[in-house]
Amino acid sequence: MNQLLRIRLVRGLGRLALLALSLSPAACTFDVPDFNNQSLQGLQQNPTPSGVATAAQGLLIDARDMAAEHAQDLGIIGREALNLSVSNGTLPTYIIGPINTGVFFVIFTWRGAYQGIRDANLLLHAADAVSGFTQAEREATRGFAKTMQAYSFLHVIVERDTFGIPVDVDIPATDVAPVLDKTAVYARIDQLLDQAQVHLQNGGPSFPFRLTSGFAGFNTPSTFLMVNRAIKARTDVYSNNWSGALAALGASFLDTTAPLELGAYHIFTNNSGDETNPLFNLSYFWAHPSILSEAQQRADGTPDLRAQQKVYVGATGTLIGETSNLRFSNPSGPADRLALIRNEELILLRAEANLGLGNRSAAISDINVIRVRSGGLPTIADPFAGDLLEELLYQKRYSLWWEWGHRWADARHYGKLTELPRDQPDHKIFEVLPYESGECFARQQAAKGCTGVSGI
Repeated sequence: MNQLLRIRLVRGLGRLALLALSLSPAACTFDVPDFNNQSLQGLQQNPTPSGVATAAQGLLIDARDMAAEHAQDLGIIGREALNLSVSNGTLPTYIIGPINTGVFFVIFTWRGAYQGIRDANLLLHAADAVSGFTQAEREATRGFAKTMQAYSFLHVIVERDTFGIPVDVDIPATDVAPVLDKTAVYARIDQLLDQAQVHLQNGGPSFPFRLTSGFAGFNTPSTFLMVNRAIKARTDVYSNNWSGALAALGASFLDTTAPLELGAYHIFTNNSGDETNPLFNLSYFWAHPSILSEAQQRADGTPDLRAQQKVYVGATGTLIGETSNLRFSNPSGPADRLALIRNEELILLRAEANLGLGNRSAAISDINVIRVRSGGLPTIADPFAGDLLEELLYQKRYSLWWEWGHRWADARHYGKLTELPRDQPDHKIFEVLPYESGECFARQQAAKGCTGVSGI
């Protein structure tokens, strides 16, 4: 990374997280040691099994914070949610813009992801050097670290898309990593996930650290490998690698007979020193009215069950021409979990991959599973006379609403951004997020991502 000044703190077992205060390059060209806590220095210079375990668990906090910020920001840009807080006043930035490199959520999404990427590199180096680990424990740690690092890179490239991003960031702080284009980035994410697969296959019966309860059923190297393959399937779908996605899904936890909620989750708590789910904020967030106005109807004339279950009618909020009285039922409280990836998405990813390959009957079969089980809707016919891609995107939108920014990412993927709601003439749809200001300073503004975006 191009941050030259990092102050690292190790939080206690309540959060089990390595957190970084990442400052942009300035006149100083040195790393400041943490004089209050030497755990980072110990991890780098003399790693112990307990230090490695704490660092591994800290990656889960990195991923949780990154995913929540990503879901919030892309959810608003993609018109899943609205921040109608007059006192907070951020909605104009998301919907009118312009979005420049110094905007708060541009900084947060960039630095949060690269914090996790850097922490994964620290963990990988520590796994190589730690005394007291078996070879299987080293391999399990490497597989976990590379999976979570790939997950972070996926967030950044989905946000920055055609701008590309730096990937080879395990370099001295004074160096500037090259920017890879989108195709190369997706290839490198796939490479990381495939390397992690081999590590996990050689990782023995257990990890040398504990995962959170959000990974129940996926907390050993062999079962965590199914999460790795699920992330690879999402990656491959976004890069149009349809065959790769189907192969990955075949090794994931996809199961049309299992609960749709089966999956891996980010965990939030009300515990002192921990964090609550930021997507649950009754002072800020309303659902965009299109969740009800565009919902398909069930046989009894009521809306799609997902529209009924994900929102409820509450107090009305209004800001810059946006009005909604729909509040979120999911999450329903501050300690609700947030999906990392779950079975319902995997079924829809398989439908998407099959549709990309022209296997329409297979795609329809999976779409119908979700229509019936999740939406309470009747099945569609095979052959289907309508636009099957539109039907698929509808199912993804309603199944995954307010979970990861899927609506925006899918609309861009298929050239449908102009179909997102623009409720006032000056409202914009943004195609991509720029780099953050510190990164642009380090590059002397010499990158496509340093131009800011004005929307369409």
